[in-house]
Amino acid sequence: MLAGVACAAALGCAAPNRVTYLAAASTPPRAFRRHAPEQVDVFLGAAPPRPHVDVGTFETYQGRRADGNPRPTDDVLWTLRLHAALRGCDALQIVGIDSRRRYHSGTLRGVCALYTDAVPPIAVASPAARLSGEGDACLTPGRPVGHARLSCPDPLVCRDGICASPYP
Repeated sequence: MLAGVACAAALGCAAPNRVTYLAAASTPPRAFRRHAPEQVDVFLGAAPPRPHVDVGTFETYQGRRADGNPRPTDDVLWTLRLHAALRGCDALQIVGIDSRRRYHSGTLRGVCALYTDAVPPIAVASPAARLSGEGDACLTPGRPVGHARLSCPDPLVCRDGICASPYP
């Protein structure tokens, strides 16, 4: 515990970008299919030109590098694209960028969209690769430690003692 407090007090602690997802009121036109981040179309400020349904929103909070400086914007955008791919979004519309202020990091907001026209063949033919650490045992409160990891690598979460995607 002292190490965590010392790390939090130090300027040189690295922290990953944090992401929250909120499902929209719109019903997805089909089941979500996880795919590679490179397969997620990204649009800055404009909606995807293809027919689509907005199915949720992401909010990404800028983390810090080991030297204490904020992670670069392209790293935050990559994190958002990774989460969109894990969730199964076909497209990601960036709708807001709040720059870093003195006492807090920047925020990047995006909308998850599913296309309603024909599913592109690449999304069907090439499933996403497993992430490093995915499927590993992890420490779940109330369970013995054994050979389990204390925590899962970002962006994975510990679900029922297994490191898994944050999206079902």
